[in-house]
Formats: sequence, C-alpha cells, structure tokens
Amino acid sequence: MTRMKTNQPRAPQGARSTQRSLSTALMLGTALCLGAQLPQAVVETAAAQETTTHTFEIPAGPLTQALRKLADQSGLQIAYSTDIASSQTAPAITGTMTAEDALTRLLSSTHLHYRFTGANTVTILDAATLGEEGAVLLDPITVTEKKLNGSAASGYRVGAVNAGVLGEKSLQDTPYSIEVFSRDLMDNLQARSLADVTKTDASVALMSDNLVTENNALAIRGLTPDGTTGKKIDGLNVRIRADDLPLEHFERVEILKGASGFLYGFGTPGGTVNYVTKRPTDETTGSLNAQVMDSGLALVHGDAGGRFGADEVFGYRVNLVHESGDTYIEDGESRRTSGSLAADWRITPDLVWQADLLAAEHMREGGFWALIPNADGAVNNYTLAEPLSPIDGDERLAPSFTRYGSRHFSFGTDISWSFAQNWKLMLAHRISDNGRQYLLPAIFADVEGDYSLRFTNYANRFRSRHSQGMVTGEFETGPLTHDVTFGTSYTKTESAYTADDYQAVSLGSGNLSDPIDFPNPFDYVTFDDDMTTYERTRRRELFLSDTLHIGEQLDLIVGVRQGNLRNEFSGYDKDATTPTLAAVYRPLDGISVYASYIEALEEGATAPATAANAFEVFEPLVSEQYEIGIKAEGEVWSASAALFRLERGLTYTDASNVFTQDGEARYDGVELSGKFHVTPQWFLGASLMYLDATNQKTSDATLEGKRIQGVAEWQEALYTEYTLSGLPLTLTAGARHVGERPVDANNTWYVDSVTLFDAGARYEADVYGSPVTFRLNVENVADEAYWITQPGSGYLRQGAPRTIKLGAQLTF
Repeated sequence: MTRMKTNQPRAPQGARSTQRSLSTALMLGTALCLGAQLPQAVVETAAAQETTTHTFEIPAGPLTQALRKLADQSGLQIAYSTDIASSQTAPAITGTMTAEDALTRLLSSTHLHYRFTGANTVTILDAATLGEEGAVLLDPITVTEKKLNGSAASGYRVGAVNAGVLGEKSLQDTPYSIEVFSRDLMDNLQARSLADVTKTDASVALMSDNLVTENNALAIRGLTPDGTTGKKIDGLNVRIRADDLPLEHFERVEILKGASGFLYGFGTPGGTVNYVTKRPTDETTGSLNAQVMDSGLALVHGDAGGRFGADEVFGYRVNLVHESGDTYIEDGESRRTSGSLAADWRITPDLVWQADLLAAEHMREGGFWALIPNADGAVNNYTLAEPLSPIDGDERLAPSFTRYGSRHFSFGTDISWSFAQNWKLMLAHRISDNGRQYLLPAIFADVEGDYSLRFTNYANRFRSRHSQGMVTGEFETGPLTHDVTFGTSYTKTESAYTADDYQAVSLGSGNLSDPIDFPNPFDYVTFDDDMTTYERTRRRELFLSDTLHIGEQLDLIVGVRQGNLRNEFSGYDKDATTPTLAAVYRPLDGISVYASYIEALEEGATAPATAANAFEVFEPLVSEQYEIGIKAEGEVWSASAALFRLERGLTYTDASNVFTQDGEARYDGVELSGKFHVTPQWFLGASLMYLDATNQKTSDATLEGKRIQGVAEWQEALYTEYTLSGLPLTLTAGARHVGERPVDANNTWYVDSVTLFDAGARYEADVYGSPVTFRLNVENVADEAYWITQPGSGYLRQGAPRTIKLGAQLTF
C-alpha cells in the first residue's frame, strides 16, 4: 500500500509513537501485497510522520534538474518519466524544511503529483494517471531507496553530506570515506562527547570523554586531525585545542577520513571533523531533555525552533544546556553551560541569509594530562619503558585540586544567492575564540606504580577567522554535464598563552596503589589573564573543481587548490598546490564503485633548539592518499568497503643530533561497514578496520618497518537495536574491540587489547498528547580497566569505568 499525495499544502503533523508507526507500516505492507488502492484521505505511511529537516539550496530552473538536486540534498530516490517532467520548470527552494515540503514546493506550479513508495522513495505522476479519488491507474515505477535521513527508523543512515568545497553531495556518490553521526544516534546514545558517539565506528580510535580532563586523543585511521585546521563548524574553520564542543547544539557530526587538502585546505592528513549546526525548523518545535548519571552528574537541555513574520521569512533555533555534579572519578566534579542561537532570513526565494552563535564554558576537576611509563618513576624521565597494568577508570590518580577548563565562542554568517539558473554565489565568514585553563600533572610511573608528578599551570587562547567565497554552477558541453565550483578562502589563526604566569613545577612522589592528595601550591590562572601570542598563521587559497557527469553511470571529479601559508613568528612562507582526482561508477542501481587520489598539505617542520641544525625550516609536508571502494544501498540496508594507502612525511632527530624530514609514515588499511534492518524490528550496525601503520624509507634503520606508536592493527565496532513486538520498547547493545598498541617507537612494549560492552533501552510514550522518550544507557558494562593511547606517542590515560545514564526527553 502506498500514500498518494497531491501538491496541496500539508496539514500539521501530529505526535507519533513507535507502536503507531509499526502498526501503520504493517497495515500498509499488507495493503500493498493485496494490491489495494485507497484514496488519499485514508492512505498514509510512516514517511508522512517524518519531521527530519534538511537544508536545501535549489535554484529556479528546469524541473528535472531541480528534482536531481532535491534527491542529492535530501536522500530521496525519485522516479519519473522524462516525458512528463522535461517541459516543466520549478521555483527556487532555499532554507531548512522536510524533504516532502521541498517536493511539494517544487511541484506547486505544475499538474504533477507524487506518490511515496517507501520511507524515502517517491514516484512523480501526471494527473492523467489518477482516478477521481486519487487512485493510481498505471503501474508504479519500482525503485529502491538511495539515502536516508539519520533517524533511528532509517538505521541512522543519511543521504547528503558536506564534502568541503564540493558542497552538499550524495553520500552514495561521494568518492571519499565519510561517516555521519546523526542527531537521533547522539540522542539515543545520550552522547555527551565525540568519545560517546564515535564508538560505533571502528575507524575512530578509543578516546577520552569530556568529563575529567582534556579530550584530545581523537584519531582517525591512526592519525590525529590537525589541531589548527582539523575542526570545522558548517565547513568553516574553528581553532580548538581539544575535541569538546557541546554536541547538543549540532544536528550531526561528519567525519571525513584521511587526507583532505583540496576539500578543506592546509592541514595534517588526520581527517576533518565537521559539526553541522542545528538550523531553524519550518514548523514550531520544541523539546526538553533531562539526564542524570549514576555518579550524580545532571544535565538539562532545551531546544526550540520555528518561523515568524510575513510569509514566515524569519527563522530561529535556540538551544540551552546546563550540566553539573560529580563525575565518575573520586572527588571529581564537572560544570558546564552552553547556549546557541541560529537564525535565517529568506530575503527572496533566491537570496537567503543565515547566522549562528555558540557560547560554552566547561570546568572539571580531578584529572591529569598523561601517564608516561618509564623505568624508575622519576620525574622528567621521558624514556619509555614497560607500562603498568591498567587502573580502574574511577580511581583518581592526581590530586583533587587539578583543574581543566575550556571556553568556546563561535559566530558564523553566510549568504547564498541563486543569481542565475543553476548558478549560485555563497559568501561565508566564521570567527572563533576558544580558551583553556590548564592545571594538570604529567604522571611518570614505572611498572610497579611508583610515580612522581610534574605540574603545568597556565591558560591558552586560540582565535580563528575564516572567510570563503564560492560560486557553483552547472552547464552542458555536448553529452557532458559539468558541476563546477570555484572560489577563494582566507584563514587566520592565533595562539596565545599566559607567559607571565606560566609554571612548570615538580610536586611529590608516591605509589599509584594509594595516590597522595597533595595540597595545592598554585594560584589558578584564568581565561581572562594577560596573554602572549606565540603563533599567528595566515592561509590564502584558491580552488577550482569540475564534476563531469558522463551519462547516468559515471562521474569524474577533477579539482585543484593553490595556497600560501605564512607563519609570522617563524618566518615560514610557502606556496603549494594540492590536486584531487576521483571517479564514481554506478554499474547497478544502488551500487557505486569509486577511486580517488587526494593530497594533504601541512606546514613544514622546524628543527628544535636542541638540534645541531636548530631552527632550520623545512618544505611543506605533502601527504598522498590513494583509495578505492564500493558503496551499496538497498531499501533497508547499506554497506561499504574501502582499501586505502596514505603516505606522510616523517620528522625525527637522528643519531648525529640532526633534525631531519625524510622517509614516510605509511598507513595501509581496509575498512568495512554496514547498517542493516535485518527485520523491521532488528537493526544491526557493524564496522571493522585493519590498519598497517609503519615507518618506511627512513635513514634511521632502527625505525624502519616499525609500527607507529599508539596505533592498533585491528579495531571492530558493533551496535544493535531490537524493538519488542507490540511494545514501544527498544533494547540496545554495543561492543567495541581495539587491538594491542605499541607504546615505544621500537615496539618493545605494548598495551593490551580491550573489548568493551554497552547495553541500554528506550521506551516511547505519549504524555498528555506529547511524545516522551525514556532512555537508559549502561557503558562499559563489565567495568573493564584499560588504557587509552595517542598516535605517535607513548602517553596513556585511563579509560572510563562503567557508567549509567538515565534520561527523559519531552517533545512538544
């Protein structure tokens, strides 16, 4: 059974529950099998209840081109006859709305109608194919869904993603490995940090959460993203020291794996994390979410959005968050507050302005920077040795007065103008001002647990300014269709610290079986103390790309980015060019095979003051990545496989005390992932990565062929949900395995592999006509003790212990 819709406005959507959705889906499936034809007023699918919104940028023009852009930007798979669509035109569609709203607007001036054949599949029909009551008289075109919207019902699959300067692209047709963590997934995991949500992806290493200390161990394919340019909000740069932006203010998080030079510009090849801001909704919506952790940490989060004004040209979205209480570390505390506002103005159908603001502050106590395993537990002995056994995650190893604070401010604005048919101009600017307050020790410890502490006490400020202008367009040359992008980008970053108040002090020793709670000899340094700038870098870049559509099956992507990087303090001033080449071939419906070559550019190293060639500045490091892969999608499943090699330049000091930049760090890997609705009630997501990360072509024979510190060969992740028949109750479970990781460069010492298990449940109900979702999540069910490692170093941190979260979310 299918739902027949004309191009008339929709009535407001009511609340739903899981039980109603499942019953409706069963009813419709039965009707479809019987070949039933019901009038519009009677037939309705679960898709009619979908309220997920997308940001659309569709210029006025031919209907066929508008429908293609709608499919790319929303995830709909649209089938239609070119005979009924080729002579039609469509108005410009700009703004945030549901895919069905956008489709209704596109067809508003035509005699065409649409019919949903699945949650995300739709057929366009001429009025002549309809009976008096809207029944379909001709056989429908059968298609399989191509992309989905990130909801739990869709298996957390998404359609379009941000691919840097290529803009919003179909995930299925993007020749890169990109994982998207949707709002629904973050909500259902009750995720407070990237550590919570990325546990479902084996390509992302274990990392610390945000509750105790600095969270900066994010590693993608064994590499850490660039600390200056590796984090984005809506595709524009933000300079963030740690990975602790509050997730409540974002609709999704997108992780581009590997090199990204052409797509995002200068930066190390450790991937790019893009946070996508929550935007105004077409309908007035609101939610209130409350959570409590078993330690006593409590959170309240409110979210409201809608539109107002004549023709509802103004939109707003407001989010407020407060959290405080005890963490799982003994005597540890956490306090954070954040707020965001996103607004837009639909000046004309072809001209839209957007702006957003985020402010956040987080303070936590009781943590440490890193544990450094050495042979004697002596302070400042950085010669790595056998690590001690993992220590339970709830044990506090540092004095209780330790403190780590972070502060974030970001403001972004952009304007998009569809100035001609199939052509658009976009201007965007983002500023960020982020800080950290740092009073943490390094713990030097031997295998018996004898340790000593060295404290660092200071504060940082990190500022970023990023401006970008971009023109996108489409034209044809004979049988080829070209999607072109060209533009310019300017980024400025600054880093400062409290030089006058900087302290590095050794403080006592003991044994970690009974850590000493030393008294505090320090004065706290704050975000607002006087700062001394130590880094100021400017990046000026030009970029150009052409996506050639050769028939319906083959796309070729050719792009180049030329840039200049200048560091005012080191005198570094270099120009470089990064290309990208890629192809996507679709041999069958729902299957894409791709191959891509892309580079990453980063500032060349500077020899340290202790080297014989002190302060020598080297050429930019160029990393090259080769990747081939396949992506497949069906109506209720998707799967992908990727084979990749990334080669990055090595830097080290040789036996003659000469700092050199030679050889390469080579990352050869395989990724497998899939998301499946095995049955309508049972969802299963799984991923695996094998990574051979080694040093190659080095002048130092002792490094040749050795595995890179802190990187595991094998990582696997599993997540599953099962909804009980007849009940709005869903049971969840997850598992994560990370293999052993070398601690030292010579691969003498390793930390053991670890397997972690999670469990949970959620119950959906109506309370006085409003949907309420109750959630229970138990992380690290077995309370396993384990070490977290960081690529390229032997520094260790405790993993989180068993943690229980209980929450309730009211939607109104």
